[in-house]
Amino acid sequence: MIQTLPEQDTGPDPRLPLHARLRDALASRIAQQEWPVDSRIPSETQLSTQYGVAPNTLRRALEQLVNEGLLERRQGRGTFVRRPAFRASLFRFFRFQDQEGGGVSIPESRIIGRIVTTLPAVAANALRLPEGHPALRLDRVRLWAGSPVVTEEVFLPLPRFAALRDKPLQDFDTLLYPLYEREFGLIVGETEDELRVGLADARRAELLGMPEGDAVAIIDRLSLTVDGLPLEWRRAWGRGDRFAYRVKLR
Repeated sequence: MIQTLPEQDTGPDPRLPLHARLRDALASRIAQQEWPVDSRIPSETQLSTQYGVAPNTLRRALEQLVNEGLLERRQGRGTFVRRPAFRASLFRFFRFQDQEGGGVSIPESRIIGRIVTTLPAVAANALRLPEGHPALRLDRVRLWAGSPVVTEEVFLPLPRFAALRDKPLQDFDTLLYPLYEREFGLIVGETEDELRVGLADARRAELLGMPEGDAVAIIDRLSLTVDGLPLEWRRAWGRGDRFAYRVKLR
């Protein structure tokens, strides 16, 4: 059966080459969980036949998805849908060690508040929704070895996330992305972070156990599905005395 590729005039850019449109078509099938996480996708020969494209074109599309972290090749077994690894990605901006000097893999998280509100302008713009669109806001504190180090406001557009309005706070997962996948079938494929430095207001200082006016790292994060659709926006404030950013360029 020949699968249909997105038409040139309906894509985000009519100049997109065939392999790029093929990449988008495959990502869409992953997002719809036609191929669940950790499952093997059809062979290159099967997919080339399905889409009526040359093997080299199909291979370029798959390679792009591998480079993006949506697929992974397993030697002698094929190509599999990869589970994105975001277990502590926000914490790459901070220094943490336990008492023995080793790192702690996952910080503790507590949802301390939840309200139905509207999207602020910056969140609405990132999520491609009108300002004032209804949303669920989760207030969360993240702790390392029992001490608060990051506080977050997580905005989830309604009605997509309406089922979380009445979910007991103690039943929220330590990590939110697995919750989105399990309860809504939404898989986070990538995140975009914007970082700056500011000063802690009274609210942030209280939550982080630090003096008001001390430095905080402020991180705005947009989470997107595997097919590139905006899913969630959050703002995090982290203790400035723990901030450390390292980058390696080659």
